[in-house]
Amino acid sequence: MTAWQRFKAITAALLNIFAAGFLITFGEEGYILVILAISISMILYALRTLVYYFTMARHMVGGLSILFRGVILLDLGLFTLSISRNYSLFIVLWLLIARALPGVIGILRALEAKRYGASSWRLSLAAGLTDLTFVTAALVFGFITKSLQILTWIYAAGVIYSSVLRIVRACRKTAIVYIQ
Repeated sequence: MTAWQRFKAITAALLNIFAAGFLITFGEEGYILVILAISISMILYALRTLVYYFTMARHMVGGLSILFRGVILLDLGLFTLSISRNYSLFIVLWLLIARALPGVIGILRALEAKRYGASSWRLSLAAGLTDLTFVTAALVFGFITKSLQILTWIYAAGVIYSSVLRIVRACRKTAIVYIQ
């Protein structure tokens, strides 16, 4: 990982911690603002991806997948933005599913790393299982207590946990293999 990549990862993790603190502090109002920030960032990333496709990627092998990614992200961003005014259980479920996917991917990557004999598979497995634990706890406590505040606190705790792990991974030394 280069110094620039480390800086970007640590900055993104600190922004996530700030957003989680905002969620904890302001509750439902903060929840709406974080949803707006997520949808606007998805729209901007989709527009950047589409501009990249039309300027360069359409001439590349696999460039069509970049077009599809841009269109799907633009659609998700606009859809989230359109329903952000009347936040409902649907948005909560959408966020929890979006939170569970990295957990599942982390578990699968850990199993693959273990299969190849890598030493960092335990941290990836623990991170994936913890992400799924936070999502399960949010679902259970959210539906039992019917409290958006408790659901928001659990979700924010999961975001803080994964952000701290992102900082730890960014500060780790990476192995460099030299071919002689």
